[in-house]
Amino acid sequence: MDMISIQGPHSRDLLQSLVTSGHSLSEENFAFSTCQNLSVCDIPVLCMRLTFVGELGFELHVQKTDSRRIYDALKEAGKKYAEDKNVPVKDAGYKAIDSMSAEMGYRHWHADVTNRDTPMEAAIGFTALKKLKQENLDGSFDFIGRESLNRHRAAGLQRKLVCLTVDAKDKQGDPVLFHGFETIWRNGECMGLVRSTAFGHTIKKTIAYGYVDLEKTSEKVQKITNKWLESGFWEIGDRGNRYEAKFHKSSPYKAK
Repeated sequence: MDMISIQGPHSRDLLQSLVTSGHSLSEENFAFSTCQNLSVCDIPVLCMRLTFVGELGFELHVQKTDSRRIYDALKEAGKKYAEDKNVPVKDAGYKAIDSMSAEMGYRHWHADVTNRDTPMEAAIGFTALKKLKQENLDGSFDFIGRESLNRHRAAGLQRKLVCLTVDAKDKQGDPVLFHGFETIWRNGECMGLVRSTAFGHTIKKTIAYGYVDLEKTSEKVQKITNKWLESGFWEIGDRGNRYEAKFHKSSPYKAK
């Protein structure tokens, strides 16, 4: 199987022009995070309404033997759409996806989130919080790890994923870029390491995500809170240099 991703505010209109099975891609008929079997250019595909870049988007999962035909049709339709709507329709590489997902605060499995990290530590507690708050009298709200997560909630966060941005420039005047495993500092104390990083081309700043551990601070703090995080002076250390960083309680970019 191949996967072709069509992303951006015009993705629905572009893809709809090639749907030959009568399916509607409208908000009412195709909700976010759902999938449908439909035809594009008379070719069966599994279409998912998903995005990893923070905009409207769709993924087409298609047999390898048919993927080139669909790609060529999208390119041709995109060329016409660009001429008619004065909107650029272009190929985008994986680094572009990394940049936009970092700006939106989307988590990367294996980097931002691993099997060591809980949803609350990774700042995606909403994925489990509804079931955790419900009484599990009949077992309908049960899932593996529920009791452990409830104990975790009661104790308070001892480590947490934070988002930092850096606006520094190097000697050539280019943005300072990171590669991962740089040190994260709060008020002069090393609190953790960078897990993932990318340059945000929309916000024009370098973005870094990493976990901070409460046990590494000399301050007498019982749990990590947003107030405690916001009160600190943050830096990222790289090869003997420290760069002033800004802490973000939520994603550094908000999609309109």
